[in-house]
Amino acid sequence: MVRSRTIGHIRGIEINVHPTFALVLLWVFFQWGRGSDGGFLAMLFGVTLLGLVFGCVVLHELGHSFMALQHGIRVHDITLWPMGGVARIEQVPARPRAEVLIALAGPAVNVAIAVALLPPLALFGVISGFRSPGDYLLYVTEHVSPGALLVYLFFVNVVLLLFNLLPAFPMDGGRVLRALLTAMIGRERATRAAVMVGQAMAVGLIVLGLWYQEYSLPLIGLFVIVTAHVEGRAVKVESAMRRLRVGQFALWDMGGIAPHHPLTYALRGGPRDVAVTDGGRVVGMLWRNQVLHGLNGGAGIRTVADVMDSAVVTVDIDDSVYDVQQRMNQLNRWAMPVTEDGQYRGIFTADRFVHVYRQLSPSPFHFRVPQGLTSALTELLRAWGR
Repeated sequence: MVRSRTIGHIRGIEINVHPTFALVLLWVFFQWGRGSDGGFLAMLFGVTLLGLVFGCVVLHELGHSFMALQHGIRVHDITLWPMGGVARIEQVPARPRAEVLIALAGPAVNVAIAVALLPPLALFGVISGFRSPGDYLLYVTEHVSPGALLVYLFFVNVVLLLFNLLPAFPMDGGRVLRALLTAMIGRERATRAAVMVGQAMAVGLIVLGLWYQEYSLPLIGLFVIVTAHVEGRAVKVESAMRRLRVGQFALWDMGGIAPHHPLTYALRGGPRDVAVTDGGRVVGMLWRNQVLHGLNGGAGIRTVADVMDSAVVTVDIDDSVYDVQQRMNQLNRWAMPVTEDGQYRGIFTADRFVHVYRQLSPSPFHFRVPQGLTSALTELLRAWGR
């Protein structure tokens, strides 16, 4: 599988570039390198414009990311694709207000950039003798200059703003629509409605693009249809996991292991994560890597208590699978002991979570199986801004 390359970090957020981004460089070559004004200066203009445009895309994604961080939601990375940027956050905000703020934070960045460009753009128009907005558009079709770069950058941010605010889920406008509907009909039904609206608009884009032979529009329409389906299904799976109780999926491991047992006793059935119990109550966890490390060079007379992790965190049998998985993710734990009224009832592992997730989401459209404890709900491509 082709992997993205990291080009930097901002506040702990990785900025990545996918190898397919090279396709945009090919487009720059055909757009500016082969025309009547082609040559080194035209290519330099195209490459500079490309860098500035995707700089704006990164800033747009950082707007989403910083707002997500403000609401306590972890941001994994930002990846640049040929069609735009993807901010990969830990989870979809459960509160409608948070989702609205996070969704609008990206377009707000484009508004700020466009407003900042207005004074130099107006000055350039006065110097060039422009009398209407059409003069600006005519100018960029005939010139490759710093002034044309300024005009292009302004209109790109306006287009990014308007496009992202379309109520076509999973675009930013579609997320705002979903958040507003959530307050009235619930999150799962609101997502279903927003997906239908988004896919209907995507079909319109496809028809429009084919009619006017603007073939980028059908590509965008297909993208919206697929990603809306994927995210709609992810929310459906999340809702199902919120309804499922973790006690249904806890594995009984003969009551765990006692702290006074020899360390070699922990290898019965092979190395694994196992709860340490005393009188039916969880007093620690014995992680498989600790067992193997403790046995390295001979266990001697070492006991389970000598190497167990006493900073144990338990969950209740009535906690939802979703909440337990989120807690495992926050604590970076591969397993959690499950209790009932303080008594040990079994262990819930990352492998069990993956099993539950696969049973709930057999669709071929989920793009990535969870890596360890990363959220299985949020690997969603949101090009052109989200």
